[in-house]
Amino acid sequence: MAPEWTKLCDICRQQIQPRGWSTHRKACERNMEKKRRDEAVASAIRAKVDDDRMFTKDDIKVEHHPNSGIKAKVYAFEDFQRNPMAATSDPPPNKKPWLPFKSRLEFEVAQIALEAALNNDQTDRLIKICCQCAIGNDKFTFENHKDIHRKWDAASQRVTGFTKEVISMTYEDKSWDFEVYYRDLWEWAADLLRDPRLFPHLTFDAQRLSKFDGEKFVRFIDEPYTADAFWDLQSQLPEGAKPLTFILYADKTKLSTSGTAKAYPVVARLANLPTDIRNGEGIGGGYVVGWLPVVKEDKEFAKKPGWVNFKNKVWHQAFLRILASLTSKSKTGQWFECLDRLSRWFFPSILILSADYEEQCVMSLTRGVRSLWPCPICLVPRDALSDVSTRYPLRTSKDSQAIINLARTKHTLEEREKTLKEYGLRDVDNSLWLIQHTDVHRALSYDKLHFRDGGLFDDHLWVEFQKYLNDLGRDVVSHIDKRFKEFPRWRNQKHPNQVMDIAFTDSSIPENISKMILYAAHDVVTEEDCPLGYLLLQCIRLYIEVDMYASLEVHTSDTIREGRNVVQMFSVFLKQYIDKTADIEDKGWNFPKLHMDAHLFDDIEAKGATRNYNTKPNEKMHGSLKDSYLLRTNFRNVAEQILRINHWQLIAEDIHRRLIDFDEYLRLQTQDQFDAADDALDATDDAVIPLAGLFHVKVGSKQPPLTFESVENIYRSDDAFSNLHIRLNDFLNDFLPAINIPLPQGKRIRLRASDQITEFRFLKVNYESMVDWRQHTDYLRCSPQFFGAPRFDCVFIRVTPTKVIFGCLPFLFECTVGKHTFPLALVHPYDAPTGIRLRKDKNFNLFRVRARTRAQSQFFSVRSIIRGALLVPDGPSDYLVVDTVDTDMFVRMREMHLEAGHLVRA
Repeated sequence: MAPEWTKLCDICRQQIQPRGWSTHRKACERNMEKKRRDEAVASAIRAKVDDDRMFTKDDIKVEHHPNSGIKAKVYAFEDFQRNPMAATSDPPPNKKPWLPFKSRLEFEVAQIALEAALNNDQTDRLIKICCQCAIGNDKFTFENHKDIHRKWDAASQRVTGFTKEVISMTYEDKSWDFEVYYRDLWEWAADLLRDPRLFPHLTFDAQRLSKFDGEKFVRFIDEPYTADAFWDLQSQLPEGAKPLTFILYADKTKLSTSGTAKAYPVVARLANLPTDIRNGEGIGGGYVVGWLPVVKEDKEFAKKPGWVNFKNKVWHQAFLRILASLTSKSKTGQWFECLDRLSRWFFPSILILSADYEEQCVMSLTRGVRSLWPCPICLVPRDALSDVSTRYPLRTSKDSQAIINLARTKHTLEEREKTLKEYGLRDVDNSLWLIQHTDVHRALSYDKLHFRDGGLFDDHLWVEFQKYLNDLGRDVVSHIDKRFKEFPRWRNQKHPNQVMDIAFTDSSIPENISKMILYAAHDVVTEEDCPLGYLLLQCIRLYIEVDMYASLEVHTSDTIREGRNVVQMFSVFLKQYIDKTADIEDKGWNFPKLHMDAHLFDDIEAKGATRNYNTKPNEKMHGSLKDSYLLRTNFRNVAEQILRINHWQLIAEDIHRRLIDFDEYLRLQTQDQFDAADDALDATDDAVIPLAGLFHVKVGSKQPPLTFESVENIYRSDDAFSNLHIRLNDFLNDFLPAINIPLPQGKRIRLRASDQITEFRFLKVNYESMVDWRQHTDYLRCSPQFFGAPRFDCVFIRVTPTKVIFGCLPFLFECTVGKHTFPLALVHPYDAPTGIRLRKDKNFNLFRVRARTRAQSQFFSVRSIIRGALLVPDGPSDYLVVDTVDTDMFVRMREMHLEAGHLVRA
């Protein structure tokens, strides 16, 4: 079925159906005009107030780099928009966007064959069927798969394609030829600059953003162009010049399950685009821009020290081909006429290198984990990697180049190697040195995927903790597995079973285990029975807190300070554990992925949130390449075949998007008749129409109506439902006057047992994140049978303007009183006193709540629900709040810890 087209209202940012567009638009314009008048009044009032009180809480200040010539400006929070440029006026779309295909039908058939990875025989059969069924005006002229291939090739010029080049290298008088494939990086970036859908989202000037907290403006950082490195880069450029900043990723991957076939893709993203686009799929997201050669091991040379240098030299010679189009432009700049008819002087730079530790060593030409100085970013000694509290001198490209040049002045190979080993460098020219305003050691970035989930926790903390669980006996191991199996469900959180024996196939498994293990083990790994395991569990809790700070989508100067403090605390607790186990085991803790925490918040200050340089979205692209290998190649000379499919996929995406634009254009041509009908309705009713989605909650999974008597009978064993309609009468008689709705006929409400209500088993809650101040959504269940098991989710509920409690949702329903229908929730409140805080709750930073009796369940409007919450039972009536489900929950719970008087680590 074709998608139902909607139109985006640029005022309220909602997707609106064609029918009702005019009415909605006029209502929006009226509301906007009222908002402008109110703001004018507010501005006039603010103008009369003295300088230190002229701003309103949550106002956003935007300061552009001085070279931009743009003055600083303060926006009301609701007026602040991230897109710095006005959208260009789009010309009417091409009336035949499917070209060079002869018809839309032929393109869509070719697109299906490409997406489904049909082989040639399957494609021929599909074409035969389409020929037999073709009707209507669209021509269908394909005869076999070769016709489709010719059309894809004819469309190839839409996107900058791949170039193949052979580089010849010698080692000890033996020669090798290596194939490298690459897109012209400048032309690829120019494709994005010319795209009318992307151009309005591009940011070319560094910004410093801050939010008014009622007393002062507090700086916040999220995108690369709001952080320090982008600002510093623009400061190095001539006045009026603009940074065009690249994010490059490279990593080997196995194409075959046996590992004999490998790929080495290079992925590029443009840091001038916002994260939602840059890390997304499709146009503006990641592009494969290179395919590096994988040097096969040669038994004749494998153990020779120079062989590793040779492999690094091959890498950099191949990478230089990818960078070639940027080298001269990075020095002199390049003028480019943009879609707004303004010519800009761009200086390309590699702002971010996204890679795991092994690739970072190749990129920086450092000697790796066994060298005297294993870190590619600083000069930390090999035996001090576990201590992140000490700062060491930073490497720079200038210093590295000088050291290599010094080594090359030595007369013997031994003297040269000695000089290089003293700094952990290799005798190879770095391809990235040729890009002006790029320091490879500063561009290398913290990789949350490999340094934490797939490194520190997976290979070290979890392996170590499993030993203590196994030492405690089979019953404890079984208990842990049972806890994981029974762990309450939460959207997008995996629930691994048999965690004590699990083999990790992807990083999401250790990530989820790390967030759940504390709640599964806190009562079995006790300070008395297993003191070392208890101390290690404290380390794991601190590891998770660092991880949550590292995951924040927006950072303020406060969260960066707090995050640094938690890193230091983790280091202190881990050192205690290392010291106490030094005589028991020979476990080594001096490894680079642990040390990288020392650079985590430096990278955030320099390049923004970690999602800007996390390798996760890049590694996700490996899946498509592996599919192409398995389904679309003959397993010989696969690089060219895989990259051809990759290029066709980009072309298909481009044509598909143009078809969407074309369909929208045609739909708007017929909009006049709908507008005329809407205008006629508008003329009879001038009242403001409430905007859809005004309320932040929506109920779903509607059930057949039931009488109160039936509901009470179904749940007769549950005290929460006793005297349901009588208690509801009391609630409604207080609730309606409180929201300024008069009681029907001025009389108290008296619902009867025979009156009906409608049950719902799903609740969608939109809430504003405390981290990035954007709308996020929870999908909550209130069902006795959801995928074979009961599920009753928990929520935050606002009881008063200053009081928030937790509760469980036993029942959601709508109740009609007079002319009004009210969506209500029966909530089991978890706000009973918990007494003196337990020692383990302090040690593990746990937030404990206690349920009241089921008979004390209360009614609330569903609009009192702030968002969902994940709670884990700890005894008959106690629950622990899981603060690691997302960043908003983590920050929200930190605030609740403070309000409860708990000592907060940061």
